[in-house]
Amino acid sequence: MKNQQSPPLFKDKYFTYVTGLSVLVIILGLYSVLSPQDFVQNANWKLFATMVEASTTIIIIAIATWRWGLKVSIIWVSSILIPGMLLMVGMDLFEPVIFFVMLLTLGAGSLVGLIINNHRRVISHEEELNQILSMIRDINHHITHIDNEEELMERVCERLVYAGRYQVAWIGYATPDQQTVEPRYHAASGQPSQLPAGECPAPHCLYLPGEPIQQAIKSRSLIVVPDIQTCPGDDICCQHCCSLLCSPIDFGDELLGVLCVYSNNPDVFGREEISLLREVSQDISLGVEKIRHRQELARTEIRLKEERDKAQLYLDIAGVIIVVLSENEIVLQINKRGCEILGYEYQEIVGRNWFESFVPGYRRLIKHSMYKQIISGKADLPERYMDVVLTKDGQEKVILWHSTAIRSQDGKLNSILYSGEDVTELKHIEEALRMSEEKYHTLFETMAQGAIYIDDKGIIIETNPAANTIFGRHESELLGTNIADPVWTYVQENGSIMPPEENPVITALKTGKAVRNVFMGIKNNLSGEVRWVNLFALPLFRLNQENSYMVYTTFTDISRLKNARDALTRSENRYRSIFETAASIIISFDQNGIINDCNMRVQEILGYTPAELVGMSFLEIVEEPFRHEVRRHIASLNRGEIIYNKDCRMLHKDGKYRDVMVNCSTLLDENGSVTNAICIISDITEQKQTHNALIASEEKIRGMFNGVNEGIIVMDTQGYITEVNQTILKMNNYTSKDQMIGRHGLEFIAPKDREEARAYLAQADSLNEVRNLELLCVRPDGTEYFCQISGAVLRDYSGEIQGIIILSADITEHKKLEQQLIMTDRMASVGELASGLAHEINNPLTGIVGFSELLLMNELEESIKEDVQTIHREALRAAEVVRNLLTFARQQTPTREAGDINLSIQKVLELRKHDHRINNIRCITELDPDLPRVMLDVFQIQQVLINIIINAEFFLRLKEHPQITIKTSRRKGYAVISISDNGPGISPENIKRIFDPFFTTKEVGKGTGLGLSICHGIIEEHHGRISAESTPGNGATFRIELPFADIKPASTADSISPSTG
Repeated sequence: MKNQQSPPLFKDKYFTYVTGLSVLVIILGLYSVLSPQDFVQNANWKLFATMVEASTTIIIIAIATWRWGLKVSIIWVSSILIPGMLLMVGMDLFEPVIFFVMLLTLGAGSLVGLIINNHRRVISHEEELNQILSMIRDINHHITHIDNEEELMERVCERLVYAGRYQVAWIGYATPDQQTVEPRYHAASGQPSQLPAGECPAPHCLYLPGEPIQQAIKSRSLIVVPDIQTCPGDDICCQHCCSLLCSPIDFGDELLGVLCVYSNNPDVFGREEISLLREVSQDISLGVEKIRHRQELARTEIRLKEERDKAQLYLDIAGVIIVVLSENEIVLQINKRGCEILGYEYQEIVGRNWFESFVPGYRRLIKHSMYKQIISGKADLPERYMDVVLTKDGQEKVILWHSTAIRSQDGKLNSILYSGEDVTELKHIEEALRMSEEKYHTLFETMAQGAIYIDDKGIIIETNPAANTIFGRHESELLGTNIADPVWTYVQENGSIMPPEENPVITALKTGKAVRNVFMGIKNNLSGEVRWVNLFALPLFRLNQENSYMVYTTFTDISRLKNARDALTRSENRYRSIFETAASIIISFDQNGIINDCNMRVQEILGYTPAELVGMSFLEIVEEPFRHEVRRHIASLNRGEIIYNKDCRMLHKDGKYRDVMVNCSTLLDENGSVTNAICIISDITEQKQTHNALIASEEKIRGMFNGVNEGIIVMDTQGYITEVNQTILKMNNYTSKDQMIGRHGLEFIAPKDREEARAYLAQADSLNEVRNLELLCVRPDGTEYFCQISGAVLRDYSGEIQGIIILSADITEHKKLEQQLIMTDRMASVGELASGLAHEINNPLTGIVGFSELLLMNELEESIKEDVQTIHREALRAAEVVRNLLTFARQQTPTREAGDINLSIQKVLELRKHDHRINNIRCITELDPDLPRVMLDVFQIQQVLINIIINAEFFLRLKEHPQITIKTSRRKGYAVISISDNGPGISPENIKRIFDPFFTTKEVGKGTGLGLSICHGIIEEHHGRISAESTPGNGATFRIELPFADIKPASTADSISPSTG
């Protein structure tokens, strides 16, 4: 695109045209001067000359103004046309009209020239704008499509220069210190676009302080220099240029460089052009940013691809399955090992639903649900778990999975990475180990022998149920105890104490050899109980270790056999060796009954060695009559059933049989199929013989049992009736034993005596001697009768309590006479006892008080004086107690006077203080200190209070934390006394009869039933009220209301205060 500015004056072709026209005007003037006058004065000639002059002038002015401006046009007319006009005037050719026409011609020509010039300028400006816009479009095109920074800079410089508006353009990059720039790209006619390193097109502009480029760098703003000659230095860029524009190129907050443009037109950098070049600088910055971003993105993509390829390599060489699932359960990635395990190609797996394609059907529903819960955040992602996958050929493989959540930048869970190990083979090994452990654990838990694991320090670390039963202790009581603990004493067969070094467990630990068939007693020094066992100790060793780290001890409880042997020593010597060597046989056989394992006990009991039995059928060692039943049991075992306590006979190697008890269970494989049966066979030959002897003895006792005239009831340890005789049936109007057997013994006791009967039964283990107890019994028809019972415990040969035997006699008539005697003697005895006791105690107390007072009158050492004062004070307190007792016992004529009810309560409590302290009864008082006086007989009211408090004390005797609370208050003209306890309370049916004469809930002989009835009468005589309320199990409360006396109440604040006793 070319610059539209006019060429120099003398090189312009229009200069020739104007010069020719000007010569024509001069020739015309010369002709007018040299021509004859008559010709010149001719009107036609004048008109012709004037029109030529005018038209030529107009053309000259228009061309001059259009091409070179108004200034040149005026100079031209003044220097060439005016002289011609003056020549015409000198020849008298000038006339005013002609002069006016000439002036008009000059004006018209100038106007036409200005119009043409302005039009030219508008067209020129429009073309310039189009050039600039075209240049901007081209530069933006380069910025948009060029991805190389150097190429972009070259194209921008070239486009700025070859657009025709600028002569030189260059771009420099800022140095690291941001103080100057290093030119890099340059465009000018005939010069390369990329500068050699270090070559600067305008060195004086770069480095001189205050110069345009330096100003642009410091101010970070566009600088324009209209006259570049004002800058010092000799710049090659300035030789043909007169103006300079320098625009900084910003890159974010830093300076990228500068754009410098040179032009030979001083007016080229107008406001619009400056704005457009500023936009070009900004576009260059954006283009560089875009290119660098693309380059960085490309480098990032390359690194990402390298990392992805490296990660894929790691995934492929990893020995575990790695799979990535999307939030929609779709497989996003899987490694080579995963494809190998599943049996699919990579393309067959990626993009498919994991749970629908690679999880067995029976697991899909739950896995779908669990995955949705995890993705939605309602459930936590398990870090480690085990599950199965389905391969292409339909196999199920067990995978141990590890899971990791993959989240987006906003923290949302969008996929999950799973890595898993194929542990299918490991699971098979674990299953085999489990079967082995189950086999021996079943043996350990079900064997009739006790079994204990003891470490090398003698600490018990595991026991089986049989061992816990043999020792009569819970597992928690045995674990952690040392066999050398003083609580245990080990007894030899002859009854002497076993030396510690001979203990079979210690021997096995020290020697590393098994110890067998040790007959010994184990005594619990806390209970005194001795358990006799036949013990076997086997040391256990770790791999490559010589010393044993644990001893496995098994033992058979032969306490019963030993007790029976001791009782029948002389008559049954032939059985001694059997009891000493008794143990259990353990045999394992398959589904066909073929023996595949057995222990050493079989040789001792049946005479076969284990090697002889392995491979034989189990039926071969069973006696013929039992073989059919054994076949049925083997069939049951193959169905997974368990055989408990089945009697059988087994053949010894010598042809004899042994009575045994068999317990069998099964071992299952991973599919739940029966593989083996484990039988624990106990030799019960001797027990069978003893059982027969017991049957004969039992028949003898049964005849005696039914012949006794007293009622006999046999109950188990829970109190349920197991046997009765005919006499007790008649006493209760029953005709059959079934009417009583199986029922609880307390059902035949009246409700009021059941607690005492229950306590009697609960103390059964202490009933070593016969103890009598009187109870009120109830017959089926509701009639009641008194009976006297005596009981004793029933023990087995080991001393364990098996039940209670009760003898019962009907004493109803006897009780009636006894009640009459009790009611007659009770009150007289109490009065005489209290009076005599008070007088007997008063005499020595008088001496103690008197002599202690005499001693205090003397000069004594301080320590002695304090002791004497203590004696004196305590003697006075004892005297006060005696006076209260004497006052209570003394018979008084009822007299009523205004009295302090709080004071009466305190005197009664002082009297009962000793009993409360002995029985650990806590007494709480909350007495109103301003309670008005009431009209009362002091001694009668004290009798009421004592009676109620003693009743409460009686029912609190079995309470762990007994408590009595006494309160006084006022209500509507009455003083209210509340006496509460935390005892068992009173039943609703009894509370209605609580004040009836002769009604009592105490045991026979411990109450007349008159106490509360007398209290009720005394309170009514005082015009008061007495009531009782109770909730069973939550104690009882008695309330006494006495009317106030019509006198001013006396304050007892100084003497009465709430207290706790």
